[in-house]
Amino acid sequence: MTTVAGVVCVVVAPFLSGGATRPGGVVLLGYVAAVLVAAALGLVGSRKVRIAAAVLGVLAAAAAVVRLVLDVRGGLPGLDTPVLAVGAVGVAVGLFDSTSWRIRPVGLLVAVVVLGAAVVAPFAADRAATASEARGVPDLTPEPVAERPGDRQWSWQPPADVSKTVAAGHGVVVATIDGSVTALDGLDGSADWSYARPGARVHALLASADRRTVVAAFASKTDSSNDLVVVLDADTGTPRFHRVVPSVLVETGGILVGTKALTIRDDDYAGYDLQSGAELWHWSAPAGCQNPYTLPAQAKTVVLAALECGRSAGLVALDEVTGRERWRHVVETTGPDDERLDISPAATTDGAAVWLRLVGRAAAPGSVLNGVFDTETGRLLAQPDATRWVRMDVGPVPLIEQEKTAALDLTTGTTRPIDVGACPARSADATTPHTYLRVCADTGRDLTLVVQGFDGGPPTSRVVHLAGSGPLSELRLVPAPGAIVLARSTSDGTPAPVIGLPG
Repeated sequence: MTTVAGVVCVVVAPFLSGGATRPGGVVLLGYVAAVLVAAALGLVGSRKVRIAAAVLGVLAAAAAVVRLVLDVRGGLPGLDTPVLAVGAVGVAVGLFDSTSWRIRPVGLLVAVVVLGAAVVAPFAADRAATASEARGVPDLTPEPVAERPGDRQWSWQPPADVSKTVAAGHGVVVATIDGSVTALDGLDGSADWSYARPGARVHALLASADRRTVVAAFASKTDSSNDLVVVLDADTGTPRFHRVVPSVLVETGGILVGTKALTIRDDDYAGYDLQSGAELWHWSAPAGCQNPYTLPAQAKTVVLAALECGRSAGLVALDEVTGRERWRHVVETTGPDDERLDISPAATTDGAAVWLRLVGRAAAPGSVLNGVFDTETGRLLAQPDATRWVRMDVGPVPLIEQEKTAALDLTTGTTRPIDVGACPARSADATTPHTYLRVCADTGRDLTLVVQGFDGGPPTSRVVHLAGSGPLSELRLVPAPGAIVLARSTSDGTPAPVIGLPG
């Protein structure tokens, strides 16, 4: 009975987390095949064959256990590996212990233990691979996003080099190269909570437009085929759910987080409840249409998908909760069918507006091929000059740059010139609803933060000490609730502190 219980676990294992079909599943199936062969040989009456089967079962069990240990040390044990390890051990024990295939009370009891252990094993392995401390305060109203630095300053020393930062919760969330994610309060820099997968690396770090949810994608340092996407409460750091996804989806921006749903964009789109992880909807292009690849554009409460139907092309906005179409903007193209067509959406960091460009084919007169739209309603907000580049990723206020810099006012559709003479060369920049922030004169140890209001007032500046050693330094400037945060990503050196300038 122990062997039978082990075989059941081994057969089930490949279907957990998509183990039988996802990349790397071939190795898993190899373990499964070895265990099943051992169990089959155990049925043979020859004593020598049964001994050989037992030896093969032990070797397969040892290999499965080693794989499990490595997965736990790498921070990313899937559901399949723990079940496989328990099943392989059960088969090995059964082959050595049994002298016949008759049901015995002791064998039945051990079989129940094996099956129970298989149920518990994934949770135990995941707990062993996770180091988290959830101690934030739920539902506490965060401070408004800082727009200008005040007189105070705080500093937080990360345990390793900073790799990513996002504004979320009550301040900023920082990812470091040791596989940890830490939330810092914007007012004083204290750590609100932490979540870590020691041995893994943070492949991506995202925050919802309302800053109440943080999504971290963890990648194994030994297996680049899959990522573990973990959804965390931004207030408390409590994990809500996680999913295993192909790492290529993370690299190409196929993970989109809204205010109520997490959307995974593969060949089709699928929306998952942001609290429970339950699938809410599934969408694919209608018959006669296709969903061409586009760069990711993360909105507030809609999912933006490119759509091409014959000569019609544009963007469709799907409700993040229902998956139903809320609005669309498509134009009739007139160029040859084999002429290349690029559909390029880009959204502001608050997800409120999207810049859509259709490039490559001519269109009917009057068609909007270059426009900024409200993501909630599809209303046209502005039509920038097609020869100028619109930077949507700097903040809630887009910037238009070409020879001169201007802020795009989304309420009027007009531009406001910005005098950048005080800081002609920037290391990093960002916008808030009322200011433009630039980092200048960065020496690697000191920098100057220049603040320019959109009201035309004179710029102000402040020198900040931000030291850190190591090559490949990258500066990060994040206007966050309570403070303007500066962080420096280095490599193979002394981790630079994270600096907060409360407003």
